[in-house]
Amino acid sequence: MSFLARLAGTAVLATAALPLHAETWRLSSMMTPDSFEGQTYQRFADLVDEYTDGEIEVRIYPNEQIGSMDSVVEQLSQGVIQLAPSAISFMSRWEEGINYAVAPFLFDDYDHWANFINGELFQSWLGTVEEEANITVLGNIPDMPRGSFRTLLSNEPVETAADIEGLKLRQYQNDLIIDAWTYLGAEVRVLPWGEVYDGVNRGIVDAVTSPAESIESMRFYEVAPNIIRTDEYPQAVSWMMNQNAWEGLSTEQQDAMTRAHKEAAAYGRELLAKQAASLQADLEAQDGVSVNFDFDNGPLVEKMQTFYADLDSAGELPEGLLDAVEAARGE
Repeated sequence: MSFLARLAGTAVLATAALPLHAETWRLSSMMTPDSFEGQTYQRFADLVDEYTDGEIEVRIYPNEQIGSMDSVVEQLSQGVIQLAPSAISFMSRWEEGINYAVAPFLFDDYDHWANFINGELFQSWLGTVEEEANITVLGNIPDMPRGSFRTLLSNEPVETAADIEGLKLRQYQNDLIIDAWTYLGAEVRVLPWGEVYDGVNRGIVDAVTSPAESIESMRFYEVAPNIIRTDEYPQAVSWMMNQNAWEGLSTEQQDAMTRAHKEAAAYGRELLAKQAASLQADLEAQDGVSVNFDFDNGPLVEKMQTFYADLDSAGELPEGLLDAVEAARGE
């Protein structure tokens, strides 16, 4: 065989080794790269590259670089981006019932909440979103908790439930969350997540609710050094995904993405456990920070029971919600 023939054969083999359908998936994140979520997304991107032999590149845009989540989910629906892991409630614009995944003080614990999420009622709501918004979810939502528990950070001490009265509290644009915290006595103000630190620092808000493990990465304790554990609601990262992009993958690529998600979520849980083990001590080591992880949330739970009962009596809750919540306790 001549030299040119051998060279041509080598070129063919080299070309065959390259991905034939390499494409970029854009992942938008609210979180910093060094947060446990940010590290989990990077692990996912690395695993996707490995398991698809480079056919899919996951490009991560942290810190709301692409925009606030309200605009991001629109871009996700339209296929401008392909992945947006975040709170489940951002899908509620297409199915209002999804709001109740983050209903304050409605669920007993994470297992109770996970049973509800995987139950028939909630899964039917996700089906509505898929049909109307072209958005589905990668993997099992409860696989990746967003934090050990929910907290409230404020620039002044909150020692009892009564101290929430009149508190200027940051929340995101979610009617249920806003109504619930208003019912509890707070003066709710809507701010993007990336503007919270400056908002507290400038006095626009006095306080913010947050997953425990986001406190350090967002450095909220510097401006809101009084921290209490509220157990407001369990939560997980919902890996919202463009349905058309997903259906455009081969079966092998879908399997690779699902495997990468499952392994990355497990990695995220490991990081979360490590942070949780030292979180209180790490925060208390900061000058001026006060931590109360034994805060009595009983009065908040009791008051919210009346809130939900009143909504149910008025016919303002999704049909079957309270029955589904109760049924999830027994699973």
